[in-house]
Amino acid sequence: MPVPAAVGYAAVGIIAGLVALIYQGPTSFVPGVCERLEPYLLSEVVGQELAVSQLSDAICDHVSKDNPHKPLVVSVHGPPGVGKSMSHLLAARALYNQDPSQQTQCPGQDCPGYKVLYGMDYISSEKEQQLALLRASLLEHCSQYPEALIVVEEYDKLDCSTRGFLRQLFENARAANVTLDRSVIILESNSGYLQLLEVLQAAGHRGKVRAEDAQRVLKDLVFDLWRSDDCEERSDTLKMLALVDFYLPFLPLERPHIERLFGMKLLERRKGLMDAKQAANLTWDEDVVHFLTDRVDFEGPYPIEGAKEVSTLMTRYISRTLRAWSAQQAARKQVALPGADREKKHGALTSRVLSTLKKIKGKRSQPAPKEDDLLPVIHLAVGKDALGNPKVVAQTQQRLEQCVGK
Repeated sequence: MPVPAAVGYAAVGIIAGLVALIYQGPTSFVPGVCERLEPYLLSEVVGQELAVSQLSDAICDHVSKDNPHKPLVVSVHGPPGVGKSMSHLLAARALYNQDPSQQTQCPGQDCPGYKVLYGMDYISSEKEQQLALLRASLLEHCSQYPEALIVVEEYDKLDCSTRGFLRQLFENARAANVTLDRSVIILESNSGYLQLLEVLQAAGHRGKVRAEDAQRVLKDLVFDLWRSDDCEERSDTLKMLALVDFYLPFLPLERPHIERLFGMKLLERRKGLMDAKQAANLTWDEDVVHFLTDRVDFEGPYPIEGAKEVSTLMTRYISRTLRAWSAQQAARKQVALPGADREKKHGALTSRVLSTLKKIKGKRSQPAPKEDDLLPVIHLAVGKDALGNPKVVAQTQQRLEQCVGK
C-alpha cells in the first residue's frame, strides 16, 4: 500500500475513534434505576405485571449491591408477541438513560452496553467457527462494558458446546480477564406456551398466578429440553439451571390487552398528527377499537400471535384512512381556492376569521384564539364501504365552530 494511502486510512481510523468517543453514551448503569424502571416498563408492556414486577425488583436489587458475586441471570419465557423483547429493550433504555423515551437510540449510542445475541442455533459445519466468533465478540463487549445488559435469544435451543461456554462465562468470567458481576443477563425463550397456559387456567385469573408455580414449571421445562439432548452430564445441566436466578412467565395475552394496545397506538397517532400541525386532535368511537380487535386471529380468548398483528392492522385500517382524509382535505382546499392567488386569498380569509373571533372573544373577556385553533379535529368511526362492508372512516370537526360556540 502506498504510504500516503496508509496515512489517510490511519487518519480516518483516528477520526472515527474520536467521533465514537464523543458520541458514546453512558458505559455504566445510570443512577435512579429503581425509581424509573418498573413504571416505564408498565407504561409500554401490557398484561405482564407479574413478569415486569419481578424483573424490575431483580434488576433493582442487583444494581443496588456494592459488590455482587455473580451476574444477575434471568430467564424469560412465553409465546411470541407478548412483550419479552419489548421488556429488555425498555430495560436497556432505563438502565443507561435518566430520561428514557422512544427517541433514545437503543440499541445504539444511548445504550452501548446493551447487546442482543441472535441466531445461536448453528449448523454443524459452522458450529466451531461461529462459537469462536461468539466468544471473541462477547468477551470484547464485556471487557468494554463491565455493566452490560446481554440478551441471549432462544437460549433453550443452544447446543451443549454453546451452553458450556455460557456456563463457564457466568461462573468464572475472570478466567477470561473480564468481569460480569455487575451485568444483567437475560435468557429469552419462546418455549413454555402450553405450560404457562395450564398455569393460567388453573389459577383462574392472571392476577392469581403465583410466581413460584410459574418458576417451577419453566425450570422443569428447560431441564427436560436439555436432558433430551443427552450430550452433557446431568450435573452440568443442573449447574446451568442453578445459575439462573429467576424464571419469569410472560403469559398469553387476552382480548382486553389487545384492545388496550390498539388504544395506545391510536394515542400515538394523535400525538403525531398534533405535533405535525395536521390536526388539533384525533378522537375515535369505542367501536373503532372493537373493529380492529375483531380482525385479530384468536384461539379462544387468546390472540394466536400475541400483539404482533396490532401494528399490521393499524397500518391496514388506520393509516390508509388517515391518508385518504389528508388527500381529501388537500383536494377540497384546491377546489375552494382556485387560481394563482390561492395562498394570498387563504391568508386573507384566515386573517378575517381570526379578526372576527377576536371581536367575539373580546366581548366575552376571553383570550383570542390562535391560528392553531383552526386546525380540524379528526374523528374516527366505523362506517360502511360501497359494498356495505364495515370500514373505519374519518370525519372532520372544525375547531372554528367550537371556538365560536364556547
